[in-house]
Amino acid sequence: MLKLMFVLPMLVFGAMLFGLGAALFVPLLALLPLLLALGACIAAVGLAVGVFAVVLRLCAAVFVGLGGLLIVGLGFGVLFAMGGGLVALGFALAHLLLPLLIIVGLVWLIQRASRPAPTRISHNPG
Repeated sequence: MLKLMFVLPMLVFGAMLFGLGAALFVPLLALLPLLLALGACIAAVGLAVGVFAVVLRLCAAVFVGLGGLLIVGLGFGVLFAMGGGLVALGFALAHLLLPLLIIVGLVWLIQRASRPAPTRISHNPG
Protein backbone atom coordinates (compact mmCIF):
# COMPACT_ATOMS: atom_id res chain seq x y z
CA MET A 1 0.00 0.00 0.00
CA LEU A 2 2.88 2.28 0.78
CA LYS A 3 4.33 1.65 -2.67
CA LEU A 4 1.11 2.73 -4.27
CA MET A 5 1.17 5.97 -2.33
CA PHE A 6 4.65 6.92 -3.50
CA VAL A 7 5.47 4.94 -6.63
CA LEU A 8 2.21 5.40 -8.52
CA PRO A 9 2.16 9.20 -8.26
CA MET A 10 5.83 9.28 -9.28
CA LEU A 11 5.07 7.11 -12.29
CA VAL A 12 2.15 9.32 -13.30
CA PHE A 13 4.17 12.50 -12.81
CA GLY A 14 7.10 11.04 -14.79
CA ALA A 15 4.79 10.00 -17.62
CA MET A 16 3.33 13.52 -17.76
CA LEU A 17 6.81 15.05 -17.87
CA PHE A 18 7.85 12.55 -20.56
CA GLY A 19 4.79 13.47 -22.62
CA LEU A 20 5.47 17.17 -22.17
CA GLY A 21 9.11 16.68 -23.14
CA ALA A 22 8.13 14.67 -26.19
CA ALA A 23 5.59 17.32 -27.18
CA LEU A 24 8.35 19.93 -27.03
CA PHE A 25 11.10 17.79 -28.54
CA VAL A 26 9.27 16.21 -31.49
CA PRO A 27 8.90 19.53 -33.38
CA LEU A 28 12.60 20.12 -32.85
CA LEU A 29 13.28 16.85 -34.67
CA ALA A 30 12.01 18.55 -37.81
CA LEU A 31 14.90 21.00 -37.48
CA LEU A 32 17.45 18.17 -37.29
CA PRO A 33 18.22 18.06 -41.05
CA LEU A 34 18.70 21.83 -41.01
CA LEU A 35 21.05 21.58 -38.03
CA LEU A 36 22.97 18.73 -39.68
CA ALA A 37 23.31 20.74 -42.91
CA LEU A 38 24.43 23.80 -40.98
CA GLY A 39 27.00 21.72 -39.09
CA ALA A 40 28.25 20.21 -42.34
CA CYS A 41 28.66 23.68 -43.85
CA ILE A 42 30.55 24.92 -40.82
CA ALA A 43 32.77 21.82 -40.88
CA ALA A 44 33.44 22.25 -44.61
CA VAL A 45 34.33 25.92 -44.17
CA GLY A 46 36.60 25.07 -41.24
CA LEU A 47 38.28 22.32 -43.23
CA ALA A 48 38.75 24.59 -46.25
CA VAL A 49 40.24 27.35 -44.10
CA GLY A 50 42.53 24.81 -42.41
CA VAL A 51 43.76 23.43 -45.74
CA PHE A 52 44.25 26.96 -47.07
CA ALA A 53 46.22 27.90 -43.93
CA VAL A 54 48.44 24.81 -44.27
CA VAL A 55 49.11 25.55 -47.95
CA LEU A 56 49.79 29.21 -47.17
CA ARG A 57 52.21 28.30 -44.37
CA LEU A 58 53.93 25.77 -46.63
CA CYS A 59 54.34 28.36 -49.40
CA ALA A 60 55.61 30.90 -46.88
CA ALA A 61 58.15 28.37 -45.56
CA VAL A 62 59.30 27.63 -49.11
CA PHE A 63 59.65 31.35 -49.87
CA VAL A 64 61.58 31.95 -46.64
CA GLY A 65 63.86 29.00 -47.45
CA LEU A 66 64.42 30.20 -51.00
CA GLY A 67 65.09 33.71 -49.72
CA GLY A 68 67.68 32.34 -47.30
CA LEU A 69 69.35 30.36 -50.06
CA LEU A 70 69.33 33.44 -52.30
CA ILE A 71 70.94 35.54 -49.58
CA VAL A 72 73.56 32.85 -48.97
CA GLY A 73 74.25 32.59 -52.71
CA LEU A 74 74.58 36.33 -53.06
CA GLY A 75 76.81 36.42 -49.99
CA PHE A 76 79.10 33.77 -51.43
CA GLY A 77 79.12 35.59 -54.77
CA VAL A 78 80.06 38.85 -53.11
CA LEU A 79 82.64 37.03 -50.99
CA PHE A 80 84.30 35.48 -54.02
CA ALA A 81 84.03 38.70 -56.04
CA MET A 82 85.55 40.73 -53.23
CA GLY A 83 88.21 38.06 -52.74
CA GLY A 84 89.03 38.20 -56.44
CA GLY A 85 89.08 41.98 -56.26
CA LEU A 86 91.42 41.91 -53.28
CA VAL A 87 93.71 39.44 -55.05
CA ALA A 88 93.79 41.72 -58.10
CA LEU A 89 94.47 44.69 -55.83
CA GLY A 90 97.27 42.74 -54.15
CA PHE A 91 98.84 41.91 -57.52
CA ALA A 92 98.57 45.55 -58.60
CA LEU A 93 100.15 46.78 -55.39
CA ALA A 94 102.89 44.13 -55.64
CA HIS A 95 103.66 45.28 -59.18
CA LEU A 96 103.76 48.86 -57.99
CA LEU A 97 105.92 47.91 -55.01
CA LEU A 98 108.42 45.87 -57.03
CA PRO A 99 110.10 48.90 -58.72
CA LEU A 100 110.30 50.65 -55.35
CA LEU A 101 111.98 47.61 -53.83
CA ILE A 102 114.45 47.49 -56.73
CA ILE A 103 115.23 51.20 -56.33
CA VAL A 104 115.69 50.89 -52.56
CA GLY A 105 117.86 47.81 -53.06
CA LEU A 106 120.06 49.60 -55.61
CA VAL A 107 120.45 52.62 -53.33
CA TRP A 108 121.46 50.33 -50.48
CA LEU A 109 123.90 48.48 -52.70
CA ILE A 110 125.49 51.73 -53.99
CA GLN A 111 125.74 53.07 -50.46
CA ARG A 112 127.39 49.89 -49.24
CA ALA A 113 129.78 49.76 -52.15
CA SER A 114 130.85 53.40 -51.75
CA ARG A 115 132.01 52.98 -48.12
CA PRO A 116 135.72 52.50 -47.68
CA ALA A 117 136.82 49.06 -46.71
CA PRO A 118 137.54 48.68 -43.04
CA THR A 119 141.24 48.49 -42.14
CA ARG A 120 142.44 45.10 -41.16
CA ILE A 121 144.47 44.77 -38.06
CA SER A 122 146.86 41.91 -38.22
CA HIS A 123 147.44 39.91 -35.19
CA ASN A 124 151.04 38.76 -35.27
CA PRO A 125 152.06 37.08 -32.11
CA GLY A 126 155.58 37.80 -31.17
